[in-house]
Amino acid sequence: MEAQALEKIIALTHAGAIGHPGTDVPTMLVPQGYSLESLEKYEATPSRFRGTYVTQSITDYAAYINTQAAAQVFVDTDDMDAMAYFDLGSADQPGHGEHRARLKLEKTAPYAACLQAHGTAFGQKDLAHFIEDWHHAITGEDSNGQEMTAKQLANAVRRIEVKATSERTHEEGDWNTKRSGLDALDASAGQATPAFIRFHCLPYEGLSVRSFELRVSILTDDTKPKIKLRIIGLEGIQEEMATEFKQVLEGQLLEHATLLLGNFSKG
Repeated sequence: MEAQALEKIIALTHAGAIGHPGTDVPTMLVPQGYSLESLEKYEATPSRFRGTYVTQSITDYAAYINTQAAAQVFVDTDDMDAMAYFDLGSADQPGHGEHRARLKLEKTAPYAACLQAHGTAFGQKDLAHFIEDWHHAITGEDSNGQEMTAKQLANAVRRIEVKATSERTHEEGDWNTKRSGLDALDASAGQATPAFIRFHCLPYEGLSVRSFELRVSILTDDTKPKIKLRIIGLEGIQEEMATEFKQVLEGQLLEHATLLLGNFSKG
């Protein structure tokens, strides 16, 4: 008998002697190093439920969780998302944590555009186009405190002019010559310049419509003006939205779901 055939017979004899390894999932020992192989795929049903449900809708997320027997939901208000586990078990009887549901709120297109405008220095034409593109969500206020429509804002931006003024002094002595100069740039748009742009939009599906106030600053470092926008109190608004996210989600979950702030990762 060849040595290779003899080794296979010995391996099979050893595997048979060991018998069932005693796992919950049907397995058996096979030759070639006695690797542990799962037979679950050959069973009529899986040994346990596995899967991850993913959605951007708070309503659909809550509806899925409410159909389960129990859930532990961890909410990350910084990233505006949540992860639910249905089979974590307990410290005494831990589960595998392989049945999950994830909610990831996505910024709406208007809110993403508003954030992109924050901190941006626009050229006149670019800002006018931005205002016209989002005219349905924009109103404003001029430097005199008067309300402005999107059309009035766009026209005012196009009318901004930069005027340069110069002051020169010149002094000559027997042994020296002194010169000094001062250039000043002043921007104006007629009677009043835009002071604030208000951007009204729904930041995330399922949350409230909000109004973001962008302060308008005109930069006159060059002969062509730049208009910079900055959202006033952005961090505070984001904290308010995070709190609202938790409250809305909590309000839609049934009592069998435990909601906690933070993240959970299996060790």
